[in-house]
Amino acid sequence: MIIKQITYCLGAIFLLNLGSGCVPISKQFVGNTLAPKQQVIKLQSGGPHMDSWQNFDVKIDYEYKQNDAVLNISGRAVLGQHYVMTFDNLNDLELYLFFIDGNSRVLGTNMLARSVTQNIAETLQFNESYKSPPGTTGISFGYRGHVSAMKDNETFYLLPLDH
Repeated sequence: MIIKQITYCLGAIFLLNLGSGCVPISKQFVGNTLAPKQQVIKLQSGGPHMDSWQNFDVKIDYEYKQNDAVLNISGRAVLGQHYVMTFDNLNDLELYLFFIDGNSRVLGTNMLARSVTQNIAETLQFNESYKSPPGTTGISFGYRGHVSAMKDNETFYLLPLDH
C-alpha cells in the first residue's frame, strides 16, 4: 500500500513539473511584483539610450530604442567578479527582460540570453526586438544561474516570484 502511495506521489510531482515547463516564457512571472532589489528602468521614446544595470551577481551593459510599442534592445552581460574569482564553471545562466507597469508589476517576460559554454568568464550577448505589452512604463532585468567549483556550487537568482 505504501509503495502504491509513493508511486502516485512521484507521478503527481512529475506531472506538475512537466506541466510547469509548458508555460511560455512570455507568461512567466506575469502579474508578479519585482523584488525590491530589481531596479526599474523608465522607458524613454526614441534613442538610442545607453546605461548599465549591475548588482553583486551580474553586470549588464545595454542600449535600447523605443519606437511606438516596439523595443529594440542590445547589450552584453557578465557574471560578478565574486563568481569569476571563486568558481571554475558557469553551469547555467539565463538572462530575462521584464516589461513593467507603473506599480512594478510584470506585464511580459522575454529571455534575452542563455549561457552556452561552461566558461566562468563567458559574455552573454543579446540583440532583440520586442513588442511592449500595453501599459508598459519600464523594463527590468532578472536572471537565474548556477556556478560550480571542485567541491562547491552555488545557485543564484533575481526574479519576481510573488503573486
